[in-house]
Amino acid sequence: MPHPLASHLAPLIDRDVDELRSIVAHWVVSESSEAERARLRRFGAELRAVKARIAARPTPPSEEEIEIALTALLALAGRMRAVKD
Repeated sequence: MPHPLASHLAPLIDRDVDELRSIVAHWVVSESSEAERARLRRFGAELRAVKARIAARPTPPSEEEIEIALTALLALAGRMRAVKD
């Protein structure tokens, strides 16, 4: 099941990365858990790379594929903290 933020961002992925990061920042400040805020910050920092990978594809991914990719990135962002701690 996609993360709600991934579902929110998937149809907007063609927008400017700063606009996407602004959306993520709103989610960060709305989150009560410091661990989740940190995970969302790491996710936001990776958005430019994700957009570049999507743009490099010969055919654009579906919205569902983008949701899956963003959900995976959110999962990895959570694991990065565990590895660093």
